[in-house]
Amino acid sequence: MEAQAVIEAVALSPEYIAGLAVLATVGLVVMWGLFWRAVANSRENIMDILRSPSFFKTVTVMGVIAATVVLSLAGRLEGNITGAILSGIAGYVLGQLSNKSDADK
Repeated sequence: MEAQAVIEAVALSPEYIAGLAVLATVGLVVMWGLFWRAVANSRENIMDILRSPSFFKTVTVMGVIAATVVLSLAGRLEGNITGAILSGIAGYVLGQLSNKSDADK
C-alpha cells in the first residue's frame, strides 16, 4: 500500500509535463535570441556561421540536452539513462575540445 502511495505522489500530471516542455522551449528561444544578438554585435557573416559544422553540432547538443532534461523531469527516462545520455554528450564535447587543442599544437 505504501508503494502505491509513493508512485501516485511521484506521478506527474499531463499539465506538469506540458509546463516542462514549454519551459524548455522558452529557454531555447531565449538562448537563440542571445546567440543571434551576439552574432549581430560581432558583425560576423551570418552565412559563414550557418555553414559552419560547429553550428550544427551546437544545435544538436542543445536539442538533445533539452529533450533529455524534459523527459527525465517528466519521469519518462530513468536516472541511469539520463546520466548515460548526458555523460555521452559531455564526453563528446570534451573530446572535440581535446582534438582542437591537439591540432593547434
